[in-house]
Amino acid sequence: MVNRLPKGKGKSSKSELADSAGFRIEAGDLQAVPPSVEFPFAPGMAEASFFAKTPDDHATLTQLITLVAPRHASAETWALSLLRQFGSFAALLSASDQAMQEELGHAPALRVTLRLVQEAAVRLQRVRLKRTGVLADRAQLNAYLTAMLAHEMVEQVRVLFLDAGHCLLADEMLGRGTVDHTPIYPREVVRRALELQASILVLVHNHPSGDPSPSQDDIVMTQRIAQAASLLGITVWDHVIIGSGGLLSLKEEGFF
Repeated sequence: MVNRLPKGKGKSSKSELADSAGFRIEAGDLQAVPPSVEFPFAPGMAEASFFAKTPDDHATLTQLITLVAPRHASAETWALSLLRQFGSFAALLSASDQAMQEELGHAPALRVTLRLVQEAAVRLQRVRLKRTGVLADRAQLNAYLTAMLAHEMVEQVRVLFLDAGHCLLADEMLGRGTVDHTPIYPREVVRRALELQASILVLVHNHPSGDPSPSQDDIVMTQRIAQAASLLGITVWDHVIIGSGGLLSLKEEGFF
C-alpha cells in the first residue's frame, strides 16, 4: 500500500522489535559447549561494552554455531560479529532473507538453521495464542505477528479468524503483492469468515519499507472491511501494521 502518512512517533530499534517477538532460547538448552564462553582474544573497549549487554545472546549463538559448524576456527568471534551487525540474536533470527544471504551466504547450514529456529518461534507463539486466546495478551499477539511478518520483503495481508471466545480458528494469508502494494477485497475476507464461522477478525500486514505508518489505502481498506463485516455480525478487532521500525495499531490510532 502506498502514500504513507507521516507519523511523529519514535521508532524502536530492529533489536527491540525482534526481542518483542519472543525469539529467546536459553543458553542452557544447547549443551554442545559450556554456556560460559570466554573470548580467545582481549576485546577492545567497544567490543567489551557490547558483549556486556548481550552475554546470553553471545553464549547461545556461539553454541548454535558450534553445533552447526563444529570445525569453525572461532565460533565466539563469529557470534560476536553477527550480534554487532544485527543488534541481538532475536534481530538476527528475524532478519530478511536478503540480509541473511548477504551475511551468511558462505554458511548455508547456519542460515537454514536460523530459519528453522525462527519457524519454531512462530509455531510456539501460535500454540500459545490457541491456548490462552488471541486477545488475552496484546504483547503475545504482537510477538506472534512480528515473528510472522517482520522479515518479509514483499507486502502480504493476513487475517486471524477468531471465534466468539477469542480462540484462533485460522491464520491465513489472503493477499500477497509487491514491495508496497497488496490487493485485498472485503468480500473475500467476509466470505472466508463466514466459512469458518468466525466472529472476530484481526487484520495484519507488513510494510517492507520498515515504516509502519498507514497509507490512505490502508485506512480506507480497513474501514470497508469493518463495515462489510459488521453487516453480518462480525467484528474487526484491529488492523496491525508491521515494519522493521515497530508495530502500529490502526484501532489504537483511531483510524476506524
